[in-house]
Amino acid sequence: MATLWMIVTFLGLAVLGVPVCAAMGIGAFLGLALIGAPLDTFPRYVLADVRSVPLLAIPFFILAGNLMNRFGLTRRIFDFIQTLVGAFRAGLAQVTVLSSVVFAGISGSALADIAGLGTMQIETMRRAGYRAEFAAALTMASSLLAPIIPPSIMFIIYAVMMNVSVGHLFVAGVLPGLAMAAILLINNYIIARTGWENIPVTRRSSWREIWSAFWRALPALLTPVVILRSMITGLVTPTEASVLAVLYSLLLGLLYREINWASLRDAFTATARTTTLIMFLTGMGSVMSFVITSEQVAEQMALQLVSATDNKWAILSLVTLALIILGCFMETVPAMLISIPLFGPLVVKFGIDPVHFGVVLTYALLLGIVHPPVGLGLFTVCAVARLKIGAVAIASMKFYPAFVIVLLVFMFVPELSTWLPSVVFPKK
Repeated sequence: MATLWMIVTFLGLAVLGVPVCAAMGIGAFLGLALIGAPLDTFPRYVLADVRSVPLLAIPFFILAGNLMNRFGLTRRIFDFIQTLVGAFRAGLAQVTVLSSVVFAGISGSALADIAGLGTMQIETMRRAGYRAEFAAALTMASSLLAPIIPPSIMFIIYAVMMNVSVGHLFVAGVLPGLAMAAILLINNYIIARTGWENIPVTRRSSWREIWSAFWRALPALLTPVVILRSMITGLVTPTEASVLAVLYSLLLGLLYREINWASLRDAFTATARTTTLIMFLTGMGSVMSFVITSEQVAEQMALQLVSATDNKWAILSLVTLALIILGCFMETVPAMLISIPLFGPLVVKFGIDPVHFGVVLTYALLLGIVHPPVGLGLFTVCAVARLKIGAVAIASMKFYPAFVIVLLVFMFVPELSTWLPSVVFPKK
């Protein structure tokens, strides 16, 4: 009962316009009071997960992405990919997806992808003759790659709350991220081929232009390789890899002579704001998790579901549907902090690999950012492109078939998430 009142209070306050941080805090405090926990339980559990070493990676990965944006490194990456595939059918649309793949290996955040790459992606497609609404919708769809391809801020939060290795989750996101990118590329090709969207043909770049753009972008292109390779080889932990990403970004800023006090100040300020919000929400989520665990909600849900079915795929489908609905009405991080203690232990009881479920949960909640009523990704891309929300929302429907296919593949092909970690980190 305490869990129900806690969640209802949180959702009700959020609907009334109370800031998410305050709504979560009030709901968590009410939950503790209803289970009769001592008053000092609140600060103790707020600090419990925030003190976790893996969470230290979050501010550093955010900072690395901000530095790459401020130093113009994302522009070099985009320019190279544009010279390489820009002249193919739906060329610039494919460039948008591929550049998001590379930047996803740096930022770990969908909104950072939109804010960092979005402006240049949309403006470049506009100048080439693409419809602005379609360009914005494609940018938003491509941004969903960022939390799947490592490093991922959402994966770090999931790993801490589910007691799963961050390194395993990072490696688990590689193949699903590449599969998702391939599905988006195919979707772009079909849209262009069928004439569903009027996609212009762009000029083919010469080999000299490609070679020149490659050398200009090479150090920046190596950033995801440096991050992932250093973790896979055991040279650094994921937390240490986040620091390495920042140091490498600063080194590239010096190499390209783009570093200055103004860009550093902007990057650090933006990072501090984002990190503060995430850490506060994580602390509140830790308190909520304690209430949910104390009431054994997962065990009770498992008993009720067993009476209906014991098929793990049916259970996963029901949980995923609940996650999609939750993501429609809540911001991604708060939704994650509530759903992990609710559904994580539940699916594990039915034999679903927690690493596999981490990928499914992350993507299912991410779908909520592409459409109203919450739609943070939709609102962000409209602010960047200065477009009406309704027009972009309609244009984004052309990517819904791809979204559905990606979700089904993630759900029912667990090997896509679990095979590579088993190879990279074999059990002894």
